Amino acid sequence: MNYAIVDLGSNTVRLSVYSLEPDKSCRLLFSEKETAGLNNYIVDRVLSKPGIQRACDALNHFRGLLEQFGVEQMRVFATASLRNIQNTQQAVEEITAATGIQVEVISGALEAELGYYGVIRDRNLENGVVFDIGGGSAEIARIQGGRVASAQSIPIGCLELFNRHVKKIWPKKQELEDIRRDARQTLEGLALPEQEFPLVCGVGGTARAVLKITNQLLGRPDTQRTMTMEEFSGVARCLLARKGAARDVILKVCPDRIHTILPGVVLMECVCQALECQSLYISPYGVREGYLYRWLKEQEA
Repeated sequence: MNYAIVDLGSNTVRLSVYSLEPDKSCRLLFSEKETAGLNNYIVDRVLSKPGIQRACDALNHFRGLLEQFGVEQMRVFATASLRNIQNTQQAVEEITAATGIQVEVISGALEAELGYYGVIRDRNLENGVVFDIGGGSAEIARIQGGRVASAQSIPIGCLELFNRHVKKIWPKKQELEDIRRDARQTLEGLALPEQEFPLVCGVGGTARAVLKITNQLLGRPDTQRTMTMEEFSGVARCLLARKGAARDVILKVCPDRIHTILPGVVLMECVCQALECQSLYISPYGVREGYLYRWLKEQEA
């Protein structure tokens, strides 16, 4: 049995197709994404008609791909892209009317929880913190005794910060300082986990892009999934210096994130500092795999 998951995010719309193996594990068959930039279509917290149409176009494209492969089971969920707007219900209804596809808008707390369920597909995490830097929001979940003890969503993400503070593609020094101030002020108003945790896990596209850049700069294999805070801070300094070397590595590793990676690095650094992080593990899995896990549990019930 194959399962298709579409993540309707603020920056990218991503399709992932998985096969259910005999041992009940799931294997990723293929993944496709479109950089739709839905957050760019939001004006005064309202997703515009062109933005809704952009979402419809992406979903119709993915459905066409699935029809070619004979995959019939598809579920679509939306995060901050539809959650943090005033016309959520209208947008969902118009998308369904235009495509025939149901979209589930998940809460920020559930998104954070699903990130943890994604992580445990890859490794055991009894106690720790899971964070996800998205385009329109960031999620943090505290894990205690193998359960989600608390989960929260922060209403800032790498694309949101870019749109707030950056006038052109490549952020200027002052713009990066404004992003850092914005991120710190937002985090100061939150009840973040205060105790030290043995492991802090990053999930999502920003964290994976930072890991790829770190491995590239340090000459490490792609299979390396951990980094110390010292290593991350060094890479962050290199990128935020905005020199030619920074642009070169970004264009090699994640060219589609050329405009959002620096705001994402600043936000990720602020989150790690607030959590007093010493080392990081970047999971290859995340919210989509967590959503699939929940889907499969529903079928077993």
